Amino acid sequence: MKTNVGRTVRLGLIGISGYGRSHLKLAREFEERGEARLVAVTIINPAEEAATMAELLLKGVRVYGDFEVMLRAEAGGLDAVLVPTGIPWHARMTLAGLRAGLHVLVEKPLAGSVAEGMAIRAAEVVAGRVVAVGFQDIYTGAARRLQAELAGGLIGEVRAIRAIGVWPRTEAYFVRNGWAGRLAVGGVPVRDSPLMNGFSHFVHLALFFAGREAGAMARAEGVEAELWRAHAIESFDTAVVRARTVEGVKLWLGVSHAAAEPREVRLRVEGTQGAVEWRHESRVIVVKREGEAEERRALPDMDETRREMMACFLARVRDGEGFVAGTAMAINHLELIEAVHAVGEIREVPKARVRHVSWVKGGAVVIEGINAALEAAEARAGWLSEVEFPG
Repeated sequence: MKTNVGRTVRLGLIGISGYGRSHLKLAREFEERGEARLVAVTIINPAEEAATMAELLLKGVRVYGDFEVMLRAEAGGLDAVLVPTGIPWHARMTLAGLRAGLHVLVEKPLAGSVAEGMAIRAAEVVAGRVVAVGFQDIYTGAARRLQAELAGGLIGEVRAIRAIGVWPRTEAYFVRNGWAGRLAVGGVPVRDSPLMNGFSHFVHLALFFAGREAGAMARAEGVEAELWRAHAIESFDTAVVRARTVEGVKLWLGVSHAAAEPREVRLRVEGTQGAVEWRHESRVIVVKREGEAEERRALPDMDETRREMMACFLARVRDGEGFVAGTAMAINHLELIEAVHAVGEIREVPKARVRHVSWVKGGAVVIEGINAALEAAEARAGWLSEVEFPG
């Protein structure tokens, strides 16, 4: 896909608050490099963003209060649009961008449902443009190198992948907007959860590392799930999921947002001749091959990871050669999420196992012993209910 737009990619940005600040920062950095130019932004909260809006206007960036108005007004003047917005808006904004003839970088997940994801994929083909999804870790050279090596037999045949992580979330986290912790909003599917949102990067990586060919993404089937809710939300905040890929790689995922202490996110890939661990917080990949010394590789920090994502996207827009986490990969993630909700009943954690704590950032709901329970379940690739949880 050659777009011949020249060296400088003309960008539109929808939203500059929340995660939008990260995209604004990236746009500025790549503008300084001469690789991009921020042409227009949509700001729906001008009173809150008055200082930033004034700065943008001073630099000649056009500001709009509605993304559709921006896309119409800037017709022919943009090459791509950045969509760092909430899940309910991903599909409609991405589709609008494609209809406007633009390439799109949309925050993960691609959409709230497989149906929406498929609609985006179909529109992408018709438009002849690319949709890149913000599963940022997969854009790094470290992740793509490792996946290619695993597919090539680095640790023999990959047999199983386990992912575990605990990130505490305050009660304020689930009321920060109208869709957090919701299954749907205004008829639009959201399915917000640790697997759909916070830990979705690692679910995506697990499917990526299970791919049998370099650059390929595995699909999950045979999904089973144990879903728990401690916070006052519609969706779940704690889960264990078991599945297998179409090729037979066993998957185990264990996550929670209802804990007092965080637990390092770790992906463990087990093969017939060794294992690999992706330790997110430690920023390291550990390769353990049978008969060889342990190898450690550094992982980039979050800022550099996001820079690599943006660099890949801009390269793809310019000449069609940059790697992107595309719609096909993102739909594999959505298929797993939908299967989880189809088979797993969301159960309330017994009140005797839940307590409220106060932090500087606000009150939080904590499941007693959840970290140890998840680790025990991971050790046997089993369920929380098999390790005396919830009691």
